[in-house]
Amino acid sequence: MTGPMSSNEFGGILLRWLSESRSGKASALRDGVRGQARAWGLELKEYADWDWMRKATALGFIDVDLRADRWSVAPPVLTRLPHADGLALLTGARTARISTRIEEAAQEWMELITVPHRPEAGEAPLPDTLLFQYEDLRTLQEAAELLGARYVPCAALQLTVLLPQAAPGPESAPPGGSTASTLEKYELRLQRFVPAERDDEDGLYRWRGADYARLTRVRRNGVFHAVERETGIYLELARHRTGAMRWRPESGKGRAGIGRLFVDRYAPLPALHERAAVLCSGFPPSMGKQTQTRAYDNVPRALAEAIAASLQQNLEIMPRPVAATGGRTK
Repeated sequence: MTGPMSSNEFGGILLRWLSESRSGKASALRDGVRGQARAWGLELKEYADWDWMRKATALGFIDVDLRADRWSVAPPVLTRLPHADGLALLTGARTARISTRIEEAAQEWMELITVPHRPEAGEAPLPDTLLFQYEDLRTLQEAAELLGARYVPCAALQLTVLLPQAAPGPESAPPGGSTASTLEKYELRLQRFVPAERDDEDGLYRWRGADYARLTRVRRNGVFHAVERETGIYLELARHRTGAMRWRPESGKGRAGIGRLFVDRYAPLPALHERAAVLCSGFPPSMGKQTQTRAYDNVPRALAEAIAASLQQNLEIMPRPVAATGGRTK
């Protein structure tokens, strides 16, 4: 094949391969994303492979364990979007068998809305978002059974009670030996890791281990603890009492409890928190180029508050935008 690949082709074919393969090494998947991009003449920016994996995880297509260097495809799921006027999201595996069922259903009885991903320059395209329009819950449950998918009432809201609390992990050894030369400390003012010569202050550190794997550790009261990078950043934000999350309600009638969650780009959400936010709409977050934020749509205030609380954040509530009705501004 020649010529550039369209968004739905690249993301859809890659998801088909993952669905049929079922699991594998995360490092091999990253190589596969870049290899496929080269084969189709797509120029990817740095870390675009990791960004694709992160977003595919948030969208519920795959699960990734970087520490174990493993990925696995998620089971097919049909789940309602919160307060979305009869819309459900079909996510998870898309094997040839499932895709055939979806195509047949769309031709015969299913009200299917297919939304292609529109990547920015240098991004790897994601699979299409598939939305199912339904009238009652019984129809939704029957549709899931016919498609061979699991019905989940509302995955986004169910994740609310599963969000882990941000906390230092188990005690860990400090940097030492040859690894000390790779030591970096997270500087909140600069919003990034910078080279460090000493580790005698509490804070967030990272360095290369003996196998050259990057280790992230948080130091508290002189003791180092294992921590994921995203969680570690929120622990630092909490230590310095710095906010990175805001929520703004929608302007429509009856929509005051639903809104947009803004998260500063330097403080990415941990995987499960991001999945909860993304599954509110079925779309990856939009990026604010000027404001340097990730924006998640259709997020209930209760979920936004749960995400913030679990990450030791005080959620800032922004003013509700004015709504124009009948030529008059309310």
